[in-house]
Amino acid sequence: MPQQTALVSDKWIKASVLAGLWAGVEIIAGSFLHNLKIPFSGTFLTLISIVLVIGFFQIWPKYGIIWRAGLITALMKSISPSSVILGPMIAITVEGFIMELSIRVLGRNVMGYLMAGMFTMVGILVHKIIRLYLLYGWDIFLIYEEMYNFATRSLEFLHTQPMRAVLILFVIYGLLGCLAALFGYKLGQKAKEEQLRDVSFSEALKNEMWDRPTEEIAYSTRYLLMLVVLIPLLLFGLNKLDWIPALLITIPWFIFVFRRYYFALRQLKKWLFWMQLFVILVLAFFFSRTVESGLEGRLIALSGGFIMVLRALVVVTGFAALSTELRAPLMQRLFFRSGFRQLYLSVNHAFGIVPLVINSFTSARRFIVNPARSIAVSLRHVNSWHHHLLRLLDEDRTN
Repeated sequence: MPQQTALVSDKWIKASVLAGLWAGVEIIAGSFLHNLKIPFSGTFLTLISIVLVIGFFQIWPKYGIIWRAGLITALMKSISPSSVILGPMIAITVEGFIMELSIRVLGRNVMGYLMAGMFTMVGILVHKIIRLYLLYGWDIFLIYEEMYNFATRSLEFLHTQPMRAVLILFVIYGLLGCLAALFGYKLGQKAKEEQLRDVSFSEALKNEMWDRPTEEIAYSTRYLLMLVVLIPLLLFGLNKLDWIPALLITIPWFIFVFRRYYFALRQLKKWLFWMQLFVILVLAFFFSRTVESGLEGRLIALSGGFIMVLRALVVVTGFAALSTELRAPLMQRLFFRSGFRQLYLSVNHAFGIVPLVINSFTSARRFIVNPARSIAVSLRHVNSWHHHLLRLLDEDRTN
């Protein structure tokens, strides 16, 4: 590790420990939930993250650690094998900043923690809504409204207006966030009394995983800039054009991304993804509002659904392409050379913690069966992991 490790502040080191914990949870719980296609897996992951972060904060209640840890964890996500990393990276960063801001404003007390959990869950729900809009445009919400109205007419005991139903959903998410925060507070208080100090470590854990090169592609800054410009233009065009010109402008795009980024488009190999697009087409056919009636109106609705599918494909392939170019070693080293040395080094520190975190969970099965117990056990080790990083930094300064 370079000599500049002396420039890393203790807050960044402690944030590295939390980020290693956070990333470990994402690896264990995230892989299990997503591989089994469990519904609302993102929501469950956010609830677990709230428990973890609020619990951790009971041990080191210092402002500035949470948002740093969220940023580090998001950057660690950049080497994920997933084809789309921008969405999860944004979600993790938002979670960190929301929890940090809530606790700063309301204080280091139970109310502050409860509000942090509530606002984090509400923020993630807003993130989901924005993601739906980016994927399918405003029409998807009109389809959902028509579906809801159809359901209320069919089920006579439902009389709530659509906006009120959405408000109820926000309330449910907020309450779940409060419960997760309260649970994390209790776990953290208990773990604070059971801190382990002396744990043996292997020098093999001293790695710099973020520096690991990848041979998948010859990265190009020119292509990265082109993607940043081209994706918004395509989405704008899809909002304005009928389905035939929309198809004509997207065909060259699909040829380009399939030729250059074919290895990153794993999501397109999943039948569940294509089934989702097919469902969107069916919903658009039956529930889209059109000026015309009869068969002509339904065909117009179907063409609108086709454009929504094209938009979703552009977003998914576009994010996969962007995610690939952002993995370039040059982009990663820019953090070190442009005044973000502490962030860069903290990412490497956090990668060194991840193996320890996963070992503390004993097994993935045990974590899934009893995540609360696994998190409580791992929180007992945070002081020892902190001492481990300090020891490594002292050795670097000596050498």
